[in-house]
Amino acid sequence: MEKNVWHGIEPNRFKRYRHWKTPKGYLCGTYAASVLIAYYQDYFDETMIPTFIRRKDTTDVQRLASVLQIFIQYHGLPTISWQVAHGLSRFFRFYNYPISGRATYVGGWQRAIKRIDEGKPVIVGVNRFLGSTYGNHWVVAYAYLEDDEGNRFFKVHDNWGNYETKIPVTWVNGTVSLP
Repeated sequence: MEKNVWHGIEPNRFKRYRHWKTPKGYLCGTYAASVLIAYYQDYFDETMIPTFIRRKDTTDVQRLASVLQIFIQYHGLPTISWQVAHGLSRFFRFYNYPISGRATYVGGWQRAIKRIDEGKPVIVGVNRFLGSTYGNHWVVAYAYLEDDEGNRFFKVHDNWGNYETKIPVTWVNGTVSLP
């Protein structure tokens, strides 16, 4: 891996999701999942989300997030990686789409860079006890960098309105990804 160079997906691919903001409470898991599967629909397979929920390349998140909330955060409570991955799996199973979510429970560098190198974003959880200025939060990572000193960073869509945020990997406490 080349040092001091961002590897991954171009940030402009996430610009259409820049207004996809968590509206209240603890719904960041649902909104991160919305960005993840909308990206997959827009760039890999437009049939993975039924068209009555979302059409490819649309910028409205409301219907998609409302449906995903039922599967991921029905009560609107905070989540861990297993809940987000399991909720995505239930969503896909309900709509007869043959994939499921995968979770890691600690760290995430290896899983994330593997997916990003394949051109696929990955949800990463950040934790306030690990130094996250976001507190406990879910974001979508799409690029990574390692500097000369060995510090590692992700470029993420943060679902608070910034699609080009840079965060240290030391904040990460788990991942959710798709195949």
